[in-house]
Amino acid sequence: MSMIVVSVLMLVSVAFYIVTERKGLGMLQLRQGPNKVGFKGLVQPVADGVKLFTKEMIFPFSSIKLLYILGPVICFICAYIIWVIFPSVFSPIEVSLGFLLFLCVSSFSVYGVFMVGWSCDSRYGFLGAMRAIAQSISYEVFLSTCLFCPLMLVSSYSLMDCRWSEFSSVFLGQEVLTLWVICILAETNRAPFDFVEGESELVAGYMVEFGGVGFALLALAEYSNMTFMSMITGVLFFSFYLSEGILGSVLFSFYMVAISYFMVWVRGVVPRFRYDLLMSLCWKVLLPLSICFLALFTGLFVDFD
Repeated sequence: MSMIVVSVLMLVSVAFYIVTERKGLGMLQLRQGPNKVGFKGLVQPVADGVKLFTKEMIFPFSSIKLLYILGPVICFICAYIIWVIFPSVFSPIEVSLGFLLFLCVSSFSVYGVFMVGWSCDSRYGFLGAMRAIAQSISYEVFLSTCLFCPLMLVSSYSLMDCRWSEFSSVFLGQEVLTLWVICILAETNRAPFDFVEGESELVAGYMVEFGGVGFALLALAEYSNMTFMSMITGVLFFSFYLSEGILGSVLFSFYMVAISYFMVWVRGVVPRFRYDLLMSLCWKVLLPLSICFLALFTGLFVDFD
């Protein structure tokens, strides 16, 4: 029951997160965000949900209908099934290998992205999917090496153990935190690394042929991944003072909201990178640097006896 509650709460929070991003970008760009539906646009998620889920399901003429439906569903399931490892004090189960489950599910979600871009039989959608897949696969390796550095301090793959850890990894891993932030921005296809949306094509990447329910599922999956990455960042690097009780829960929520809004701020102020420079940055700079940090943390904090 608690897992169902967490999933429903995440659905609601992701819907309002989209409106928060639109309002935040409006503030950064000195313009009005959504402000018509409800007080200051607070009911905008309800209006968007009703509009998207009541639209007619239209299939492109040469698309593969089964895969066209299955692609967004896989992306949505991968984005929300991973919340089973949410480190809540009310959780009835504790996944002892939570971080490994996170790596496995995030790797499997690439198949959903490929299915979305290929099934619609659109060259723009297919190119967007190829860019997203190449970027995700490249940064998966980099993400794993960055992830294992703070785990050396906790000696556990469980998110609960990381949350109740008495030592915060940010004290010794500021450089790793910087690399991790770059990694989660690239992994979630966020600015300045949002190359799924091509500048020359002026289309929405692999979801360009989707509307209604399909587009809603893909948008919810994307923003759910952003929220989950914010939660992982708070657990990994800011676990200090995340004690049991109301204070720990409030701080935990504050970390998630602050890091999520940081992604919005980055989108509003940082210009877009170039795709070839992004791939070169990953394989030639960030990955060797993260491997060096992993070797350093292993030598300093692992007792081989």
